[in-house]
Amino acid sequence: MTSEKFEDMEEDIKSLLDDISTKYDICVRAGGEDKKAALRDAQRKLDQANRVLQDLDQEARSAPHPYRLQMLAKTRQLKQDIVDAERRLKVLMSDRGAGLARQELLSPIDGTDPQRSRLLQMNDTIQRTTDSVARTVQVASETDQIGAAVGEELRSQRETLVRTKERLEEVDGNLTTSRKIIRTMYRRVITNKMILIVIIVLELAILGGLLYWKLKR
Repeated sequence: MTSEKFEDMEEDIKSLLDDISTKYDICVRAGGEDKKAALRDAQRKLDQANRVLQDLDQEARSAPHPYRLQMLAKTRQLKQDIVDAERRLKVLMSDRGAGLARQELLSPIDGTDPQRSRLLQMNDTIQRTTDSVARTVQVASETDQIGAAVGEELRSQRETLVRTKERLEEVDGNLTTSRKIIRTMYRRVITNKMILIVIIVLELAILGGLLYWKLKR
């Protein structure tokens, strides 16, 4: 179960990512002013998605404990989607990525230009290394977040157990008091019965004495 606010923000981010993907396709196919306009629009939507993501993360962290981990997992997935979209846009916005590198990748490479081939291979290697480092940093950050959430969940459960223990001790004290009261009442009932028996015996003795005295006369 998630809050309605969280679900609305989740849908907003997904819609923005769809728009960014559409603008990216336009940038790949178009050129000139159309491409610049699409890039600006995509960057604006990307900034908006990042702002909504911050609110989404705060909403997830303030959620009740049973749903917090699930909401944080959705937030991390959306964050990764935004990072991927941002990386694709950076390639298009970079002169090297959008212009020269793309042109070189699409142009035929033969044995007469080994230096250009090596440069392209180095560029690919650097890009893969950068992506790998970024993913590692993100995984470490997410692991810290999960650890913090689990620690908070454990602290909450400990507090619940402590409160339950205190309530049980209070109930046990009440039961002890009730048992003392019941024992006192039981002793009083027994005492009253004994007194009643003594009174009845005395009355019978007096009655017997009176009958005997009358018969003797």
